[in-house]
Amino acid sequence: MRILLGYISLVNPALWVGVAALAVPLAIHLLTRRTPKNMTFPTLRFLRAARAHQSRLYHLRHLLLLLTRMALLLLILLAFLRPVLMQGARRKATSQTGRTMLILMDVSASMGYVQAGVSPLAEARAAVLEILDHHEAGDRVNLILMKVAPDASFDEPSDNLFLLRRDLANAAAVPERPDINAAIAEAVSQLKGVTEGRRQIYFISDFQRTNWSSVNFDQVDADTELLFVPVGPERGENCAITDVALRPAAPTVSEDVEIVCKVTNYSDRPRRLPLQMRFRDGEDFQQEVRLEPRATVSSSFHLRIHDAGQYEGQVFIPEDGLKVDDRRSFVLDVAEKVRVLVVSDDDPRVKETGAAFLRRAINPFAQKRNAAVVSSVVSSRDVDKSDLARAQVVILSGIHELSRRSGEAILEYLETGGSVAYFHVASAASQNLERLAAWSEGNFVLPFELSGQIDLSRQEGYATLAQANFDHRILRKFRDSADLGDLRFHRFFSTERVKNKGRVLLRYDDGNIAMAETLVGPGVLLLCNFGCSLQHSDIVRHPLFVPLVHEIIRGLRPSMGRKNTFLVGQPCFTTLRPLTDNEKVVLRGPAGETVEGSVEANDDGVAVLFPKTSACGFYRAYVGEEIAASAAVNLDSLESNLERLDMAQLEELAQQPRATYLAAGDVAGIEGLLEGEPLWHYFLLAAVGLLFVEQVLVLLVRH
Repeated sequence: MRILLGYISLVNPALWVGVAALAVPLAIHLLTRRTPKNMTFPTLRFLRAARAHQSRLYHLRHLLLLLTRMALLLLILLAFLRPVLMQGARRKATSQTGRTMLILMDVSASMGYVQAGVSPLAEARAAVLEILDHHEAGDRVNLILMKVAPDASFDEPSDNLFLLRRDLANAAAVPERPDINAAIAEAVSQLKGVTEGRRQIYFISDFQRTNWSSVNFDQVDADTELLFVPVGPERGENCAITDVALRPAAPTVSEDVEIVCKVTNYSDRPRRLPLQMRFRDGEDFQQEVRLEPRATVSSSFHLRIHDAGQYEGQVFIPEDGLKVDDRRSFVLDVAEKVRVLVVSDDDPRVKETGAAFLRRAINPFAQKRNAAVVSSVVSSRDVDKSDLARAQVVILSGIHELSRRSGEAILEYLETGGSVAYFHVASAASQNLERLAAWSEGNFVLPFELSGQIDLSRQEGYATLAQANFDHRILRKFRDSADLGDLRFHRFFSTERVKNKGRVLLRYDDGNIAMAETLVGPGVLLLCNFGCSLQHSDIVRHPLFVPLVHEIIRGLRPSMGRKNTFLVGQPCFTTLRPLTDNEKVVLRGPAGETVEGSVEANDDGVAVLFPKTSACGFYRAYVGEEIAASAAVNLDSLESNLERLDMAQLEELAQQPRATYLAAGDVAGIEGLLEGEPLWHYFLLAAVGLLFVEQVLVLLVRH
C-alpha cells in the first residue's frame, strides 16, 4: 500500500488569473434573463403558458445550468493548473535548511539475485538515482551501504551529489549478511546534529525475512520520517548449498572420512540437481540429489586419505539466479596424529604438576614419532583461537582465573563443535565456571553446582569412586575392571546436582559428582571434579591413569564439525608448519590478491590471522610458491532464503506513525512520492462529465 498524506501543489500557478473566466456564464445568464412584460392575451391558454415559464422549476433549471457551466470552466482551469497531491516525503520544510536524507541501501548477497535479467540491486540503484534527481537547494544527503559493517559515503550528510552518484555506481552486491541495526545506528548518529528542517531515512532493500525480522527501530527518533522502498521480486526461487561438515572434524591418516553436504530448495517446486565435490589438483566426485519444495537434504561423500596435509575442497550445484551460494568451500586437515592442547598455568619447571603428568600420559613414549597422540601446553593467559583451532581435544588443568578473551575463545571453540575436558580442583575453578556461564549468555549450563571445597588430606582420609556409568563411551572399556574403585581422591568440590542437566559419569562414595558431561552448543564439555597432581589424588600413580586419559581423548574427539570454515566479513585464521629463518609467508585472498594479516610463530607452528575477509573462497598462506595453509570462507547460509517481509509485517515491525511504505516492485512510485501524484487528468475527466450534464440541462430548459 501507499500512504497518500500531504497537500496539493500546482505546477502552473500563474494560470490562476483564469478564474476570471468564471464570470462569463454568470454574465450570459444575467444578460439573457427574462423580465415580465405587460401583454394582452387573446385566450387563457397563452396566459397559463407564460405563468409556467415563470415557475420555480424554470428558475431552478436555469440556476443548475449556470452552476454547471461555472463548474465546467473551473474544472478546465484546474486541469491547466496541473495540481499535484504531495505526499509525506515532499512536504515543504518550515525552515530554509531543506531536508536531511539518509539513504540506507542494502548490498547484501541476496541483492545480487537475478531474475529475468534484473537484480534487486539494479532496481535499488534506480531508486536512489530517482531520489537524487529530486534534490533541491538546501537538501543534504548521505548514502549508507548496509553490509556486515555499514559503509557511509560521508561522515555527515552533504550536498555533494557527484561523489554520491560515483559511490552509487560503484556499489555492488557483497557476499555478506548485513548488520541492519548497525546501519540504523549510523544514520541516527548522523542525524543527531541536525536541528532544523526535516529528517528522513530511506530504506531500500529486498527486505529479506532472515535479515529484517529482528531489526530494532526504537533507536530512531519519533520526529524522523521512515520511508521503505522494496525492490526485487515478490518470490525468488533459489537452491543453495547451506552447509558442509566433516566427520570426523580433524581426521588422521588412513581414517575413514565422511563429508556431509546439505542442499536446500527454497522454491515451491521439486528439483533434481547434480551435486559435485572437487579437490584442488585431485579427484572429482558426483551424485544426484532430489529436493522437495522448501526442503533440505543431506548427501555424503566417503573417502580415505593416506597422506597428512591440508586439502582444499569445494562442493557445487548448477548456478541459478543467486550464484554465490551454489558452491561452498572447506578445508580437510588430515593429521599424522591426534592433537591435544593442554591449557595450564602450572609452573613448567616443576616436574610433578598436573600438566606434566597429563603430557606424559598423553605421550608415554620417549619419542613423538612413535605416538598416536601428541600434545602441547599453553597458559590460560596466552590461549587464543589459533591455538584451539589446531587441537582436536582441549584439556584444562590447574588454570588460574580466566580472562574474558581466553574464556570467550574457549566458548567459541565449544560452540563450533570442539571438545574440552576441565580438571577443576583449584580455588579459581568455581569462579571460572561462573564466568563461562555468564559470557555464554545461556549456552553454558552445568549439570551441578559447586558448593564448597573438600580437603580430606588433613585427616589423612580419602574418597573413592562408588558409582560409574559404564555405558558411556569413555568408561565402557573399564566395565570389567575393578581398578576405578582403587583410586583415592583427597581434594575435590562438593556438588549439588542440577536436575535434567547434563549426564553424570562418576560419583564418589559420599555422593558428590566426580565426573559429568554437558553440551555447549554442538561441543562437549567433560567436567572432572579432581586433579592430576599428587596433592589432589593418587590417580597419576595408578596404571589406570594412562588408559583413562586416552579414553577421555578418544571419547571427546569430535565426530563431526566444520574445520576452518568462516563467514565472509569476519576474521579467519589457520596454522602452518614451523618455518626456518629464511622462509617468508605471503598472504593471498581467493582471487590471488595480496591481503593483510598477521603471522605469529611459536614452538608448535605458525598462526596466521586474516583480520578482514571480503569474498568467498580460500584465504591462503604461501611459503615461496607453495600453499602452506588455507582457510575456507563462505556465505552465511541465511542469505540464501529469499523469502521477504511483506509491507504489513514491516509496518508492524517498524511501528512508526511517520512511515511511508511503497508497494513491492513499485520503484516508479518514488517519483510520485517525491514529485507528487498528478491530478489534472481527474479534473479533465470530471469536466467531460459535466459537459454531458450541461447538454441534458439545456434540453430540459428548452422544454
